Amino acid sequence: MGCEDDDCSRDWHYAPYRTGLGALQRGQGVAVAWLREQPDHGHLVYTCTGRDTRWDWQVDDRYRYLARLLHDLRLDLAPLVTQLRACGPYRAWPRADPTGDDNQFNLAVGVLEALARKGNMQATETLRGYVRDGIRWIDALSTLAGSWPAQWWDDLWETAARRIRCEDAAEVLPASAPWRRWRGRDPRIDTVLNTAQRSRQDPRDRPVDLSATSDAELVALLQAPDTGRAVKAFALRQIRRNARPVPELLDAVEQLATERQAGLFGTLRVLGPQVLPAARGWAIDTEHPLFDAAAHLLGEHGEEQDIPVIRAALDRLTDEWCGHDRLTEGLTRILASTPCASHTDVRAYLIRRLRWLTRASPHSYERGSYLRSLLLLDPDKTTGVLPSHLLDCEPDVRLLAAQHAPLTDQTRRWLLTLRDNPIEEASVRRAAHARLNSS
Repeated sequence: MGCEDDDCSRDWHYAPYRTGLGALQRGQGVAVAWLREQPDHGHLVYTCTGRDTRWDWQVDDRYRYLARLLHDLRLDLAPLVTQLRACGPYRAWPRADPTGDDNQFNLAVGVLEALARKGNMQATETLRGYVRDGIRWIDALSTLAGSWPAQWWDDLWETAARRIRCEDAAEVLPASAPWRRWRGRDPRIDTVLNTAQRSRQDPRDRPVDLSATSDAELVALLQAPDTGRAVKAFALRQIRRNARPVPELLDAVEQLATERQAGLFGTLRVLGPQVLPAARGWAIDTEHPLFDAAAHLLGEHGEEQDIPVIRAALDRLTDEWCGHDRLTEGLTRILASTPCASHTDVRAYLIRRLRWLTRASPHSYERGSYLRSLLLLDPDKTTGVLPSHLLDCEPDVRLLAAQHAPLTDQTRRWLLTLRDNPIEEASVRRAAHARLNSS
């Protein structure tokens, strides 16, 4: 693998996925294996701790991945500590600009928090010290309280009592750690918690309880002209919670789709195969509000006749990184249920596409889906490349690799690392343990 310097300019872009830096930015296990063999390139890790390279910060995983690299390569934490201290107050900015302080703050806190759970005392003291005198101490404290054992942070209540102000009420969640544990210890904390609780009791924001409402009444609510958007969202959510098909929902779809009603797509999924006739109609009407959603519904519930529509939708995602997983899963499901001699061109196309997405996409959250599809379509070649995925950033990828990677000497060493890693997901540790015991 090659490497190259990080581009810190405004037109920042991902490095090519075939390079060491590109694989590192995408959270690939192959980058970890490469850096272990080429530790002189360890400085590249700092390019990913200084700028969050996740495509979607809400779901893509990197903190443990980067913490493991810093630990294994024995890299100095000073740049990360400096980064944490240099971050200013929270501010919002366009998602297209990933260089703001908030991005660097969350990245620094997340990686240091994982290192602390791995036993790094410098990381532990850095974060505890930041709670004592850092600018965004409440954000940092909330992260620690949500991840660390209580005995690691409980004594910080005195610091919190000294620092907290009435204007901090918007930043605290009274029902979450550490605040629910600290209520009653100091009047200064209680005053802010009470203010925060009152501010969250606006009747306009209270959930609407529709748990006892019948399916027919829910559909009637959705069709009524005087029902507000918020109530419609709660009605759709209740149908999803009931988890049983409500075909009458289709009578309200056109109106809800025109209104771009939040929650509609997720509720349509509950209909199962009953949505197919309508979805096939939406999928050929490029002007329909559910045109794009239709292909995803066909991917989930469709049949052999829907292959061309699903493939066309996949082709439309050429310049996008989100949404490939549902479509590729749908094609895989249909192809796996048809004779191998059928649709050989589509099968070959899908395998190529999945292999490329597995390596090229920075949206690592979907990588597990691609690998599961490849295991169904091309098990021999896919199983052969699974060992490096034991080092992937995504826990479901590591779990899949732990369950299916060939048991070579190298695989066993990596499985031992997963089994004994204190910051590893419990499911991955159990899978590694079971696999080692089965050999």
